[in-house]
Parts: sequence; structure tokens; C-alpha cells
Amino acid sequence: MKVLFLTVRADLGGGPEHLYQLLKHKPGKVEAFVACPADKPYHDRYHGLVGQKNIVELPHRSFSLRSLFKVAAFVRRMNIDVLHSHGKGAGLYGRLLGLLTGRPVVHTFHGLHVGDYSARKKWLYLSLERALGWKTRKAICVSQGEALLVEKAGFIASEKLVTIPNGIEIPISVSRPSWDGGTLRIIAVNRYDHQKNPELLIDIANALDGKIDFRLDVIGTGDRIGDIRTRVEHNGLSERVRIIGGVPNPRDYFRDAHVFLSTSRWEGMPLAVLEAMSESLCVLATEVVGNIDVIEPGRTGYLFKTQDEAIRILSTLTPNALARISDLARQTAETQYSASVMAERTHGTLNSIARAPT
Repeated sequence: MKVLFLTVRADLGGGPEHLYQLLKHKPGKVEAFVACPADKPYHDRYHGLVGQKNIVELPHRSFSLRSLFKVAAFVRRMNIDVLHSHGKGAGLYGRLLGLLTGRPVVHTFHGLHVGDYSARKKWLYLSLERALGWKTRKAICVSQGEALLVEKAGFIASEKLVTIPNGIEIPISVSRPSWDGGTLRIIAVNRYDHQKNPELLIDIANALDGKIDFRLDVIGTGDRIGDIRTRVEHNGLSERVRIIGGVPNPRDYFRDAHVFLSTSRWEGMPLAVLEAMSESLCVLATEVVGNIDVIEPGRTGYLFKTQDEAIRILSTLTPNALARISDLARQTAETQYSASVMAERTHGTLNSIARAPT
């Protein structure tokens, strides 16, 4: 089976990492091809797994008719059997390519949110997704919560939907530092955009200052990182908060922390949260779709709706509670969110579509 995977992002993020795991754990009988931007670091990682001849370029998070027809020619030349798109932008390319080439299309949603769209933009997006649903053989949702949102929006017939939870690499062992009630080390991963809500990180740190002894490290990149650095300095938090920027391996930072903090406004199923759990971190995350699918409050982590709730949880956290939740978080990640299981189920879905009669 020849599969072309499409993404309009290959920079740091959950979607590009999800695709990397699908490629890394693909069955031997699958030949993989990738359409993606020349972003770092994932373009190079995809290249290492599939080879240069099996990669075709797409622009970063934008649509181009020239690119569409170039990829259509690539699909025909390589005799691709099935197209698998990831996320909104790639979903447009994938479904149009299905129309142009006659290949079946599988689409994976990676978070569904239109709350920050204008009324016109929301109507246009919902109408487009419903139209594209007709050209989608199967749609994969990465959490049950996301599946319910997609079904409610009427994007696609319910019989075409399948839920395959995100999967991650599970480390063989973990080395989280113990906590005796002293400095609480908090780690966050942020893309510095509206979805990830970096301002809330700083608001929480500002409210915590003087209440408990803590350090907050924030890793990640994005257009607004400079504004957030300025805000940290303006609030006098430079001794408490470090804006580190992009790093090649976030898990190295996870292993030096006690708590993982997520302030996202929405998620599909957050890989960073799953990775933190696999590293035996206690997760504190916003109560949104994706997070609520993963975290059982008070048992495998904590959820919060408001800043005050987040402050209360962090201020009253005890060493015993942190140790207990960290251990259960690790067990949950290990038993329920393996990348190999996710990849096996996804490739099985692709195979069934490739072999199905048109």
C-alpha cells in the first residue's frame, strides 16, 4: 500500500509529531510518502524515514493552486493508493486531490475550534468542511471529545467517523526529581498563539508569586514570544519564569520538573500532555476537549476552568499527592496511549480504505 501523508506544518507541534509517529511505526508492507513544508525540525525527520524521493513540498499553512497541481502530478507519478491529510489546511489539499486524482481520502482532525472566528469566517469554514466531508472516505478523531464535536457540527456522516486516540513514545524508565515541599518546578510547552494562551501562563505565575516557592520554564516558539518575554520582565518575574524558546528534545526539560502546566483554549488530544504523563509528571491543564479525555481529575492530574482554580491547586499541592498522581499518570500513559497501538490502528484504517471498492 502506498500512502501519501499531507500536512501544512512541519515545525514543532503535536500534529507534525503525530505524523512522525505514524511514519516511524508503519508496517513493512506500507510505502510512505509525505507532502509537507520545508519546516524544521520535522521535514528533516520525515526525510530520514521515507527518503527525499518520497517527499513533495507544500507551503506552510497556506493554499496554493500551483502546489495542488504539483502534488496531484506526484500522486499519479508515484501511483499512490490512498491520501491521508492531517489538520485543516492539509484537509483542503487532501480532499481536492481526491477529486483531481480519484484516490480515496482519509482525514485526521487535530483539534476543532471556531470560537475565535468571526460569524462569516465560521460559516465559511463549517460550510467548507461539510462539503469536503462528501469526498472523505473516513475521518479519524484523536479523542472521543473531538469526535462528539465533529458529529455535532455535521461535518461528516457518523458512519465515516472513527476514534483513534493519540499515541506517544513511552520511555522505558523515568527520572523525575522528588519534591519535598521546596521549590516547585513547573514546565510548560507553548506555541505562543491564541490556542495555547501564553498570557494565562504569565497571569498564573504572577498570581503565584509570593504564595509558593516555584520556578516556571516555558519551552516552544511562536510569533508572540517576544511579547511574552516583555510581559515577564514588566511583571518582575524574571527570577521565577524562564522563556527558553525552541528545544530539540522537550523531554529533557520534563525530566527536571514536577508539574506540567497547560493553558490551551482548545485541543484535539494534546501530545505534550501525554508525553508529560509518560514522564511521570503531575499535569495541571485547562478543562477543554482533549484534556478532559486524558485526565481524571485528582487521580491522573488536575483540570481547571479559571485562573483562581489553578492557583488554588498549585498552592495546596502536597508531596504525597504529587507522587501519587505522577505514578498513576505514568501508568495511564503506558497502558492507554502507546504510539505503536495508535499507528497500528491508523494503518489498518488506511488499508481498509485502500482495498475497499470505489
